[in-house]
Amino acid sequence: RGPALWRRPWWAARRLGRRAARRRAQRPVRGRQVLQLRHARPPVPGLPGPVSRCGGGGGGGRGRGSKGPDVRMNLDVSLEDMYKGGSVAARIRRRVVCRGCSRADTDAKRERCAKCGRCPGEVRTVHRQVGAGMFVQQQEEVPSREKCKEEDTTLEAVIERGMAAGMEITFERMSEQRPKQIPGDVVLVLREKPHPRFTREGNHLRAALTLTLREALLGFRKEIEHLDGRMVTIAADGVTRPGDVLRITGEGMPHHNFPSESGHLFVACEVAFPTSVTDGQREAMLQHFA
Repeated sequence: RGPALWRRPWWAARRLGRRAARRRAQRPVRGRQVLQLRHARPPVPGLPGPVSRCGGGGGGGRGRGSKGPDVRMNLDVSLEDMYKGGSVAARIRRRVVCRGCSRADTDAKRERCAKCGRCPGEVRTVHRQVGAGMFVQQQEEVPSREKCKEEDTTLEAVIERGMAAGMEITFERMSEQRPKQIPGDVVLVLREKPHPRFTREGNHLRAALTLTLREALLGFRKEIEHLDGRMVTIAADGVTRPGDVLRITGEGMPHHNFPSESGHLFVACEVAFPTSVTDGQREAMLQHFA
């Protein structure tokens, strides 16, 4: 048997060695085993769900707090700001952690922290043994030694040209604070204010124009003020019927992220008929519109 092994080529011996290594790697490892279990009670809001793996540096370990919930708010924006761009201030009231107030040892610190109250409970990670050689990480809420207070904060939301209702502006880590937890984000959802003259439909604008009977029959030339203060000329030759829609190319809303491109302005014409006519007007109309 020994001499027969030496007669095998070198590549066959290497293949046998690799097979033996794979068999050793497939054997079960004895000793401590790590299990990934779930909480025995519902997790604390704002924390990761299942427990993380013990040892080896997995999960939300020490020194790395979880992130708090995000706050979503509506922000009313005028159609002018969506057309030209601008900024809108949004005031929020949130809870902040009073830094250093838990160890206020001087009169100045005590006076500064006089308005601070109790913070919500802190969340800590503990290791618990659930069986022979089996450990899990669990998170529990304990009273906090820190102090918190309510604070008014102003957020400046930058409105880009062409933004529309439903778009979001995010302020990272500006939500309520909690000890040993990363604050969540404040998400402002744009909401368009009604405009007295224009109505937005996607990247297009719609407006209404009232004509007299003379203008509807003989033609007209009028100007309306646009959202940026410019005067836009609207003209027509000949007869304009009630309900006719005129399209003004390129006078709609700018495309978001492509402000050099714009939609169209659609003007719906309405005719204001006179409530009465004189005898002379009646005779003239009978002669010319027979």
